[in-house]
Amino acid sequence: MARVEKNEIGFWEGKLKELGYKSTKPRKAIIDILNENPRLYKADELYLMVKKHHPEIGIATVYRTLELLTRLNFICKISLGSDRSYYILSKNCKKETAVYMICDNCGKIIVNNKCLQNAIRIRMIDDAEKHIFKNCRLKIDKYQIFFSGVCNKCSGE
Repeated sequence: MARVEKNEIGFWEGKLKELGYKSTKPRKAIIDILNENPRLYKADELYLMVKKHHPEIGIATVYRTLELLTRLNFICKISLGSDRSYYILSKNCKKETAVYMICDNCGKIIVNNKCLQNAIRIRMIDDAEKHIFKNCRLKIDKYQIFFSGVCNKCSGE
């Protein structure tokens, strides 16, 4: 989930226009925040950040904007449990694969840790998608794997 370079911000505005949508202040503000520091954000956290620069934008507008941007696959909505949803900017949400580790102690979310990714790749069959389709008749576009435990800071290592 790489950061979109500043000169690519126009990509999102162009994509909105191409799909028949305007580049509104709330849409631009949310995309800018998600691009500035690529990580997982809760909706309430995004609302507070938008509110700092645009106090006229309400929480309902932020939620509607997140819904739209998720539907358009501009951002990925990651659900971690029944009441924990997070958002991250992505150029291709349909193909985004990720490994997440959530610390049970401090709540920190670690995304795409190289050690975790390598351990998973080593244990996965090389042509997993082909075998899954052959055996289960399911076509895999992406995967998300969630671990919970204790991060290195909380474990003291």
